[in-house]
Amino acid sequence: MARVYKQVFELGNIITGKTPSTSDISLWNGNIPFITPTDIKGFDVFYQGLTERTVSSLGASKQKKTVLPPNAVCISSIATIGKMCLTSCESITNQQINSIVVNNANDYRYVLYLLRYNLPYLQLVGGGSGSGTPIISKNKFAKFRFLVEDNLPTQQKIASILSAYDRLIENNTRRIRLLEQMAENIYKEWFVRFRFPEHEKVEIVNGLPKGWERTKLIKNIKTSSGGTPSRNKGEYYKNGTIPWIKTGELQDCILINTEECITEDAVNNSSAKLFPKGTLLMAMYGVNVGKLGISEIEATCNQACCVFTPKQIDYKYYLFHYLKSIREYLLSISFGAAQQNLSQELIKSIRVLFPDEKTNISFVKEVEPLFKEISIIQQQNQLLTRQRDLLLPRLMSGKLEVKS
Repeated sequence: MARVYKQVFELGNIITGKTPSTSDISLWNGNIPFITPTDIKGFDVFYQGLTERTVSSLGASKQKKTVLPPNAVCISSIATIGKMCLTSCESITNQQINSIVVNNANDYRYVLYLLRYNLPYLQLVGGGSGSGTPIISKNKFAKFRFLVEDNLPTQQKIASILSAYDRLIENNTRRIRLLEQMAENIYKEWFVRFRFPEHEKVEIVNGLPKGWERTKLIKNIKTSSGGTPSRNKGEYYKNGTIPWIKTGELQDCILINTEECITEDAVNNSSAKLFPKGTLLMAMYGVNVGKLGISEIEATCNQACCVFTPKQIDYKYYLFHYLKSIREYLLSISFGAAQQNLSQELIKSIRVLFPDEKTNISFVKEVEPLFKEISIIQQQNQLLTRQRDLLLPRLMSGKLEVKS
């Protein structure tokens, strides 16, 4: 393979995004995705999915130079450095993202993997030497110099091997979203529209099905939180085997692993507590306040996680959807000048509509298989990700040679 050093500007046209005027409603709510770093869910996204906001055709016409075609490579370049993705259609980004519209001499997928391979360098350089916000300017980004495969067919072969894994991961992720939607639809049908099994036979008392009650969460659910073992004691984290959940990992999802693990000594000498598989958690403060997770592993968590433990009836699947449905309310009652917070006392006092035990058991029978299928697919994605990440450095460095 012929590998040469090239600067990023030699790979394509570099575009820094721009936010249309937020005071002009006519520029928004169209069919053009408006990508921000928050919309890019990780550091290894392939094609960008749905975005929180969209731009109108008028909005795009006001800043034609920043409109990206499909298959542009986007990378977050302010604050959180290195989140990246490909545009799936004509798109616009905000000013926190630099993008490469890859030229015909290079494969756009290969350029994405080139940036992934060099992510540690990008984050190191982007962090800078000061204490300010990490940033990679357009000019700095354009001049980055990487070792690049200079043969287009070879680039395409490398990209095809790696993208095969990303395509499978992408398809699995779509399957997960469908299963999540199915569970949510069942929840809404039963507990919002009150069309649960045999609802026609149930007497309505004070506007609620007989046997249901609207009461404070604390009546049926015990809440607690975890703790963070001292970071000054590296032995609490080195070679740890006990999963330790942080609020950033709560993304309204099933948790099958954690970014960090702690040791038994850490559990015994800190406020971190071990809780069983199947536990529901919610972020109490930080950027993820109100986000939820159901742990499919025995684990511990930090003090910013609220842990829900049933007193008698296990309402975790019901409560997962209920708390998700009232998130706007939870955000409205949270407090804090610098960041929103939910205290244990606030959470305990939330009034929850609890169904009777029979209906909850029926609901579990309906949705638990969906959650278990989600867990299985997540494990498949974890394996695919591991295999892809093992191949990435070998292919990009030339250690594993491919024939074009």
